[in-house]
Amino acid sequence: MAESIIWKEITTAFEGRAIGGSWAVEDGVVQVRTALGEKSAPLDEVDGVWLAWRLLREMAAEGKA
Repeated sequence: MAESIIWKEITTAFEGRAIGGSWAVEDGVVQVRTALGEKSAPLDEVDGVWLAWRLLREMAAEGKA
């Protein structure tokens, strides 16, 4: 039976506004989704929450959050 992915909510501030999305880890890759897009990166040896936060901020800078 396949393991189900658990998505968690994430919120941070970017340029004076709150931004939010969802994140999950699948096969060693952190995935972040917002209403405007998604981004992923290998987990490697960093904390998943930190990487999700970083990806969300990158997406905000790109206009995707």
